[in-house]
Amino acid sequence: MGIPDLYQEIIVFALLLFAVFGIYVLLKLHYRFAFGLMKNTASYEKHKTKIEKARSYLFIVLKVLLWLGLTAVSVFCITYLYQGMSLKALLWELWAKIPEGFWLNALLVIVRIAVIIMLSRYLLKFVYAFLDRREQQTIEKRCAHCREETIIKFYARLHDMVKYTVLLGILYRITLFFPFLEIVSAALWILLLLYIVVSLGLLGANGLLMIKEKRGRYG
Repeated sequence: MGIPDLYQEIIVFALLLFAVFGIYVLLKLHYRFAFGLMKNTASYEKHKTKIEKARSYLFIVLKVLLWLGLTAVSVFCITYLYQGMSLKALLWELWAKIPEGFWLNALLVIVRIAVIIMLSRYLLKFVYAFLDRREQQTIEKRCAHCREETIIKFYARLHDMVKYTVLLGILYRITLFFPFLEIVSAALWILLLLYIVVSLGLLGANGLLMIKEKRGRYG
């Protein structure tokens, strides 16, 4: 293998490592967005310590996965080169299999995903602010028999329902952009429906308890 060829193999090696790092960055941005949705809410302030601890652990796991990925790619590339095969040829072979128009479609998908995420974030900020105002008003105007803990629990569940429904909905919508994720899309759709049903059941039970406490005022 000549010096120019060696340089080309090293460049391809570096590109593969950079691709692993790029995936790590995208995952990190995704989870930063997910945790950012929790801020400025009553439930976040109440469980701030636990949420921040979970956030720290998650990012540690991502770093571990990054190093495992970099190590795995490095071992693969070194082994591949040691066996006398070319990473450049492998990369070009894989590149040739990419269908025409793939990158344009990929760009459009990324733009649509970004728009969905941004709109969802602003919508959630508006919804959370509205729910926090309603919670405060309900607490201030509660009857003598109505417990503040019941109201707080009701709105905390409502916050969680909105938050995780939107997150699951975003993930489901994103997977629809990729035909090869059809099974994942179906699984997310089922999970979303189950979560909504269970959340509505818990919310309804909490709502009935609030009504029961309110009627106790007149009992």
